[in-house]
Amino acid sequence: MSRQAIVGAFALGALVLLFVIFYELTNIGAKAGYQLGIHFETAGGLQNNAPVLFSGLQVGAVDHIVLLPDDSVSVVVSIRKGIGIPTASKFLIQAPVAGSPTLVIVPPHHGPLPYPTFPPGVAPPAQQPKGTNPVTIADLIQQGQGEIRRLDTILAQIQGSEPRLLAQLQATLANADEMTTSLKTTVAQLGSTLQINLGAASANIAAMSRTLNSTASLAAPKVDNMIAQLDQTSQELNHSMAVVQALATNPQLQANILATTQNIAQTTQELAQLLADLRTVSSDPETQAHVRDTMANLDAVMQRAASLLGKLGGRSHVYGVDQGVPAPSASSSPMPQPSARPLTRRERTAMSGMLSNLARQLIQIQLRVGELDRQQVCCPSPLFSADRGPQTDINAILFPHATTSVLFGANDIGQNTTWNLDALERVAPYVRLGGGILYSRLGIMSEIGAHGTGLDARLYDARHPMLDLYGRVRVAPWADLFFGERAINQPWRRTDYGIEFRY
Repeated sequence: MSRQAIVGAFALGALVLLFVIFYELTNIGAKAGYQLGIHFETAGGLQNNAPVLFSGLQVGAVDHIVLLPDDSVSVVVSIRKGIGIPTASKFLIQAPVAGSPTLVIVPPHHGPLPYPTFPPGVAPPAQQPKGTNPVTIADLIQQGQGEIRRLDTILAQIQGSEPRLLAQLQATLANADEMTTSLKTTVAQLGSTLQINLGAASANIAAMSRTLNSTASLAAPKVDNMIAQLDQTSQELNHSMAVVQALATNPQLQANILATTQNIAQTTQELAQLLADLRTVSSDPETQAHVRDTMANLDAVMQRAASLLGKLGGRSHVYGVDQGVPAPSASSSPMPQPSARPLTRRERTAMSGMLSNLARQLIQIQLRVGELDRQQVCCPSPLFSADRGPQTDINAILFPHATTSVLFGANDIGQNTTWNLDALERVAPYVRLGGGILYSRLGIMSEIGAHGTGLDARLYDARHPMLDLYGRVRVAPWADLFFGERAINQPWRRTDYGIEFRY
């Protein structure tokens, strides 16, 4: 067995082992969760794929809504695997003013743990848990009409009691007049009492002033101490300035600066000498002769390339390069003119085929149109959304048939566009490994197979590691069918399939 075959078999075994490890760790073969039915009087604007919140966290989504014979509804939701819904929970439809309604599950907050949970599966409508519908605008209007009728009754009662209320108001005004007279007398008495209190307060203020004066006399030594500390700080600042001045007048520092300036001047002089040497070399006759010979050889190469190895009818005709070419006369132009004849249709067809083959050897364009299945569980990665497709990816591969290739392009053009930039190395006849930027994240990729049929794997995103696995089948020389799973190791994985065109 050759060395390349051994390397290819080893890479294939490593890929299979990696897939088995992810299969065991993430339980790929199992379903993403289970379904549960909830009975509501009305759907309350709830739609398919609406989020299901449990204790404030999204644990699933609404799968579908069934209208029952009694005009009530059975809402079937998909719950993430590993999350049990207690049987004592409350089910509410939360309808915000702006936005889509959501289904909220409120768990119980009393009783012994653990709480009993609903078994997986959709029970008959009579056995499903009952949900609570939100209050609608029609309910509020009906309740408001009852309040308006009640207010009308209250106004009628007030109108009947109006004469009695006016009599009580008149009596109240009389009492207020009497109270005003009493208040005037009380204010006069209060004024005399306030005058006495103001005299006592003035005496207290004078005593307080004397106390403040004595306190200021006691605090004078502390103020003097603070001023002395400020003076010491000023002296230390003056010392620091003296140190800076001594450093600026240091002879050694000045000598270092002078030496640096001299080195810069010497470097400038050497650059000037180098430019003078270049001028001398360019003015040397022998150097100019070498330059002319090089230009002549370059012209011959360009003529041979234009003739496409002689098939287009042209030949180079340069003295000193081609045999049998006489030396040019003094009056002739130093640059020989190529001789050519008109191309035939057969030669143009052959040239077009060779140019097309050369273009295919240099670059290959891949256009992929795919479709994603419905998203069951929400995910924290911004690379995934509820969009089902179709999605369009385009990539270009430089030197597709060489040992080392470069892939660059864009994914999901027109929506949440991400970018690819990867280097690929052919480690075996049918195995290529590489890495770089995948979906605008760091990642690695591998391709195994030949003639358009094989397996592709991509591992990317260090924060939320995701593994994509695809299979390819050649259906035409310019088209492949692909199918596989994106984020196969995560609960938010999605099936992806479609067709890939190559140019």
